[in-house]
Amino acid sequence: MYITRHLEQEVINASQGYPVVMVTGPRQVGKTTMLKRLAAEKRQIVSLDNPTVRLLAQNQPSLFLEQYKPPVLIDEIQYVPELLTYIKIAVDNSNLNGQFWLTGSQVFPLMRGIQESLAGRVRLLHLSGLSQSELAGIENEAFPPSIESLLKKYNSLIDSKSLFNAMLMGGFPRLLTQEAVTKDGFYSSYLQTYLARDVKEITNVLDTGKFLQFVSLVAARTAQELNLASFSRDLGIDGTTVRRWLNVLETSGITVNLFAYSNNLGKRVVRRPKLHFLDIGLACFLCGIEDEEALSKSPIRGALFESWVISEVYKSWWNQGKQPRLYYYRDAAQKEIDLLVDRNSKLYPFEIKLTINSSHVFKNFEVLENMPTPMEFGGAIYSGTELVALKNNHWLIPVSLI
Repeated sequence: MYITRHLEQEVINASQGYPVVMVTGPRQVGKTTMLKRLAAEKRQIVSLDNPTVRLLAQNQPSLFLEQYKPPVLIDEIQYVPELLTYIKIAVDNSNLNGQFWLTGSQVFPLMRGIQESLAGRVRLLHLSGLSQSELAGIENEAFPPSIESLLKKYNSLIDSKSLFNAMLMGGFPRLLTQEAVTKDGFYSSYLQTYLARDVKEITNVLDTGKFLQFVSLVAARTAQELNLASFSRDLGIDGTTVRRWLNVLETSGITVNLFAYSNNLGKRVVRRPKLHFLDIGLACFLCGIEDEEALSKSPIRGALFESWVISEVYKSWWNQGKQPRLYYYRDAAQKEIDLLVDRNSKLYPFEIKLTINSSHVFKNFEVLENMPTPMEFGGAIYSGTELVALKNNHWLIPVSLI
């Protein structure tokens, strides 16, 4: 079963204005499946995952492009980044749009190659796991939309009974669309493939067992400020290794850094980013959380919910082909706001709470009142199903509305 991806329309639009369209993202999130479906019979399809094809591209790139003439979809371009230079020559000679569709699983190395070889010729798009709105089959908007759009969209896509199951299952299409694929089997295989391929390709990790311990520890500390010394101390590895391994996780799309917001705040703002896992199903697997009951009782259920919400917000932007401007706020007085969206020169503050049990949930929003960037509406994103307007343009917002 194929689930329509929100990014499809952006791929089609980009192909009308750029000679190259590149879709990046973690392994197994559906990049190739989506592009193959869009390509249909209209373009050749070739994968550099095939060793024979890869050797041809590496040793005879001109012959490779002669054999696989555009329009063409080239899968796993990160295996032969030197091919980008020859693609540049090809698109400059023809001056036609939509010639090359590329996919890649390692974001940062590819970005460097793209910037050097295809600047001005390529539209970069990012695909992550399935979003809840994709699973529900409804339209996507970058969060937050207008209040009017929220009210129009208002319906309970995810009720409190199925929320934990949605978190446990994550967003990988194969797991969500193939009944024969089990959660434990999928994530176990995914980690083995990830350790054997991406990790070794991005950096020379000799002790994969220690690296897996590191990934599990990161999962257990999702939604926390990044503390390099703590990771180094708990795992018995040096700070340089911690930095390199964190870069591997971000490069391969496993985690994202949510940076602290700053707008002339001086020394009052804590500069360390928050580290968020992007697939909470994978995070739960790494933490040994197997079912909804265990998740409901887990001491880190709130942190996992926060990261799940952050991931859904990122997806809502990426699926529109937009670069998210997302932050968190925390100052030396320990006043914290879980999510700040900087959009159209306005700030949208949000707390992220699994349950709302206090009337003071918005008390820290006052720190934004004297900032140069004006504050727009804000709210608390929570697991309930009611969209409720409170005072001062603050809202209780069901997570189903992301």
